[in-house]
Amino acid sequence: MKYKTINKILIFFVLVLSSTQFVAAQGALAVQIIPVFNGKPLQLNEKMYRTENGDSVSVETFKFYMSSLKLLNDHTVYQEPNSYHLVDAEDSNSLYFKIEHIPSGIYSSLSFNIGVDSVASVSGALSGALDPTLGMYWAWNTGYINAKLVGSSPSCNTMHHQFEFHIGGYKEPYLMLRKVQIPLKECAVKDGLTHTIILQADVATWFSGIHLTSLNNVVLPSVEALKIADNYMEMFHDSFNSDEKK
Repeated sequence: MKYKTINKILIFFVLVLSSTQFVAAQGALAVQIIPVFNGKPLQLNEKMYRTENGDSVSVETFKFYMSSLKLLNDHTVYQEPNSYHLVDAEDSNSLYFKIEHIPSGIYSSLSFNIGVDSVASVSGALSGALDPTLGMYWAWNTGYINAKLVGSSPSCNTMHHQFEFHIGGYKEPYLMLRKVQIPLKECAVKDGLTHTIILQADVATWFSGIHLTSLNNVVLPSVEALKIADNYMEMFHDSFNSDEKK
């Protein structure tokens, strides 16, 4: 009886040791977004910027969703669960978020969607980043606004010279969800550390090929909205990587 008890204790410790031995190493990823215009820090309501077509613009609102974030390399794909982040240039807290419990490894690219997928769009009132009170939800039949840019320009023949771009839509032929994949330099997620990626989001790309004299109000799914969505796919640039303790 004595030996059986000792054997059970030994087996228990062996199982505990073996289970701890095979726990996968995990780290975290912090993503920081820096809103810019042609590479210069974006100042809401305070500064005039010039588009590639010569329009002078002041930006009042700049918001967009980042969803379905994934880290990729040749052998691994890690996807953040319940992955929806609303980035708002007016809210500094929204410009930084952290993803925990990522398997350690060297990742070569970051991918994500600009916008909200069709499943969430038809799910009705949700919470967190998808809360309709945040001003990014239209209705069940049109879903979420994927990205929003509002401002003013002397070129706009509108009330208060305002331009409004509310880009969304999840039904054919106006599918506005856009996937972005960004190559990363030396993105090593290490056990117990947080790796930080800083991404610039350049508002200037929204205006590529657009003259505000003729196109300044896009607030429903349309051909014009598709053009703007294709433009802002190009707004992200990886500008910095670093590591720090979790």
